[in-house]
Amino acid sequence: MRNHFFAVTAAMMTLNIPMATAQLPVAAQQPNPALSPRQVVQAQLDALQAVDRPTKDAGFETVFRFTSPENRAQTGPLPRFSAMIRNGFGELINFRSARLLPPLQQDDRVLQPVEITSLGGRTVRYVFILRRQLQSPYQGCWMTDGVIPQDGPGKSQEL
Repeated sequence: MRNHFFAVTAAMMTLNIPMATAQLPVAAQQPNPALSPRQVVQAQLDALQAVDRPTKDAGFETVFRFTSPENRAQTGPLPRFSAMIRNGFGELINFRSARLLPPLQQDDRVLQPVEITSLGGRTVRYVFILRRQLQSPYQGCWMTDGVIPQDGPGKSQEL
């Protein structure tokens, strides 16, 4: 058993997966200064791909936790946030696959483009806008300020 733990740990280090995040189910992930912008976006995508696991709308809770305080003030509370995603960003829910494209970073801001293949097989692109938080309780954490569709009917909407 001990050898198995070390093998898993070594594999995770090789894949550059932080131990703190890899051991947590998606629904339990939270902002953490150790997470890179890419890891924050991936955690949100994982949550949206399995939005109703382990319970109904659990994925929305995870995404909301990674939303910056300023974004929460505009899009929350959670029931309103969940409805906004369901109604305006449907391709992000239970999608088939996602590919993170090269990010653009300038100081404490990152634009992370993502290409999604929806459940219906449509390919859509979004840009996640992240900012490193400067104040407690999220000081040093990367959090999402918005998500902008890059093509399709929802192009003018912002999460």
